[in-house]
Amino acid sequence: MTKIGLKVVKLLSTTAILSLLLCHVGCGAGPASIEYGIVDRTDLKQADLSGIYLSGANLNQSDLRGANLKNADLRNAYLISAWLMGADLTGAKLDGADLTEADLTNAILTGAVLTEATLWGAKMSDAVLTDVDLTKADLTGAVLSDVDLTDADLTNARLFRIDLSGANMANVYLVGSDFVGSHMRGSDMSNSYLSRGQFSRGEFYEANLSGADLTDADFSRANLMRANLSGADLNWALMACSDLTEAKLAGATLRGTKLSYADLTGADLSGADLTDADLTAVRLTNTNLSNASLGRVYLQGLDLRGVNLSGAYLKNANLDHIYLTNANLRQADLRDTTLIGVEMTGADLSGANLENAKYDQFTLLSLTRAKMNGTLMGDDLARDLEKFMSF
Repeated sequence: MTKIGLKVVKLLSTTAILSLLLCHVGCGAGPASIEYGIVDRTDLKQADLSGIYLSGANLNQSDLRGANLKNADLRNAYLISAWLMGADLTGAKLDGADLTEADLTNAILTGAVLTEATLWGAKMSDAVLTDVDLTKADLTGAVLSDVDLTDADLTNARLFRIDLSGANMANVYLVGSDFVGSHMRGSDMSNSYLSRGQFSRGEFYEANLSGADLTDADFSRANLMRANLSGADLNWALMACSDLTEAKLAGATLRGTKLSYADLTGADLSGADLTDADLTAVRLTNTNLSNASLGRVYLQGLDLRGVNLSGAYLKNANLDHIYLTNANLRQADLRDTTLIGVEMTGADLSGANLENAKYDQFTLLSLTRAKMNGTLMGDDLARDLEKFMSF
């Protein structure tokens, strides 16, 4: 075929496609009439494509701004760098679709299914993603700031370096998801299911994680400064070297949690359960630990001067070379506690229970300079204190 002939065929093909599109948009033709006329870089802005079957279609770099794609079948479709700003994809099927670097700003994806979809670098700011299924989807580097993900399912989704700043993610399912290096500043993830998630080096400044299930999650080296973790389940989580400065952890459960080298300066841990937690080299300056449970914890070389431990449960804990100068230990339970090299000068132990506590001479001497009005203690401790006081 000559070059002129090829050009004529190409021109006729293009004209036919455009005619079909114009007829569908302007003449009320059914979606089926253009299903096979859509190709890469097609202009479909504002088109009514509701319910259309486009499984496996090539729509790369196509213009679908404001298009109606409700309940459309786009499974395994190629939408790389497609423009979908403001498009309505409610209930659409996008399983396995490739939306790499697609622009879905302000798009509506309520109830859409995107299982195993690829959304690398996709722009989805202000999109509505309520009740969306993103199971095993890859959202590496995607921007989802200020999106609504209420009740979404992101189980085993890859969210490496994703931007979810200010997003509403209450009650979402993110079990086992990869959030390494993600930006979650100010996001609402309250009451979400995030167990076994990977959040290391993530940015969670002022994020709301209250009541969330974070069991076995990895927050190592994450920034959780001023985050709200009240009532959260952090049992057996890894939070080594994380920044929890002024974080709210009241009533949270952290049984067996690894907090080594974490910064909890000014944090509120009142009523928290830290039984068996790893607190190696943790920073607890001005931390509120009132009524916290610290059973069987091992505290070594920590500066707890002035810390509020009133009503705290420390039974069977091991305190090794700890500064508790001027600390508030009123009504604290210190039964069976081992106290080695503990400085308690000025500490308030009024009403505390020190029965069966084990101590060395240094600790005993410092106890003579503590406030012990109504403190319960065994006969041995009472006798030893009396001897020291008599000198």
